[in-house]
Amino acid sequence: MTTQDEVTTYCATHPDVESELRCGRCEKLICPRCLVYTPAGARCRDCAQLRRPVMYELSTAHYAKAAGAALGVGAVVGVVGGLILPPDARVPLFGLFLALFAGSGIGSVMAEAITRATRGKRGTAVQLIALGGILAAAVVRLLVSGQFNLAAQDVLGLFAFGIAGVVAWGRLR
Repeated sequence: MTTQDEVTTYCATHPDVESELRCGRCEKLICPRCLVYTPAGARCRDCAQLRRPVMYELSTAHYAKAAGAALGVGAVVGVVGGLILPPDARVPLFGLFLALFAGSGIGSVMAEAITRATRGKRGTAVQLIALGGILAAAVVRLLVSGQFNLAAQDVLGLFAFGIAGVVAWGRLR
């Protein structure tokens, strides 16, 4: 004789897995692989209604606005950088500090411009667009300065734009 306590139950999605867990909404049997924690308790995947956060859902218009902001900021930063701080093979200690602060500022400005243009959108696509804008700024800086041949020797520029990329990537995560 089997009693009610001895009845073996199995997950509705994975019939080979024993489980006593139930969805807090529909009472469907679920296993730990199917379990989704929500603010209202444990749910099955159907009842949890998993969805990406709104800030990571981008339309074509958001991509266009992000690209426009990135290219605009990149162009301005490139022109200003080419006029004020042209490429140079010499690397004084003060130049490294200047490049660190400039890179942090460029990355922050790039991220803020894209955030405002897209109304707070984030994610990998937006991060890549920001890196494209920073790359555009580096190229414009070399073109404006007229020293494109020093690109490989421009340690300060590489350092500054590398820092800018890291800062922008982190802020748009």
